[in-house]
Amino acid sequence: MVSTEIFLFIPLLLIGLVIIFYRRPDLIYNLLLVILHFMYSLYKLYLSIPLLFLRNRTPTCASQLSGDIKYLDKIPKHLAVMFWSDDIQEERLIEAAQLCCWAWCFGVKTVSIYEPEGHLKEYIQLLQYHINTVSREFISLEKILPTIQVTSPSSISSPIENETNQSDLLVNLISRSDGRARIVETTKSLAKDVIQEKIKYDDVNIQELDRRLKIFQIPEPQLLISFSSRIDLDGFPPWQIHLTEIFHVPDNPNFSYSIFLQGLRKYSKCNQRFGK
Repeated sequence: MVSTEIFLFIPLLLIGLVIIFYRRPDLIYNLLLVILHFMYSLYKLYLSIPLLFLRNRTPTCASQLSGDIKYLDKIPKHLAVMFWSDDIQEERLIEAAQLCCWAWCFGVKTVSIYEPEGHLKEYIQLLQYHINTVSREFISLEKILPTIQVTSPSSISSPIENETNQSDLLVNLISRSDGRARIVETTKSLAKDVIQEKIKYDDVNIQELDRRLKIFQIPEPQLLISFSSRIDLDGFPPWQIHLTEIFHVPDNPNFSYSIFLQGLRKYSKCNQRFGK
């Protein structure tokens, strides 16, 4: 008897909903918005679960990272990060030094730190000092300490991606001026060479522009991590990130090892098809 009543109730309920939505179609959109908002809330909750276990964890030596490294199928050779502070304080420089040590332990070969205004470049020597200090403490059990070199595209004497560079980890400090402005400058130089017949018109192509941009410019990063609560590239060199995986965690405005590790985990699992 009960099953019969339920069998009759369900069609009547569906008919009632159809009548209501027919007379008030705006209710359908409101219902869809509620469902989408609920799904987004579940997604944010899913992203925050790892933070509950890693938020207070900051490795103090390289041996503490071995458990995290062995679960990654692949590591980005070039990691880019958005600098996580508007003020260049010594505490932030120490955090940047810690990040460089983490990156080296995971097998990253190049780290590019983007600070839009270029103020971080003024502290290149101080950052190098903190990296040397932190690396000696963090990697104290290693037989040979890594050579970590800090440079920038404006440093003509030490161009980025130099084939003769013997550093174990290269740290690039880049800013907004290394983005669109560098593309414009390179394009003008390319046009001038064509006019002066230094190169043929038929040789002007995307590959030639890409080669010139890489002379004193960063190569393509495989992964870009933002430690802010929202994604804002804020003038990051656009030429280099058209195939880059971008990672951030909503509602997380702070620098932390957990975000760093989650970014590497996401990159390890991603399947990059490169337009195929």
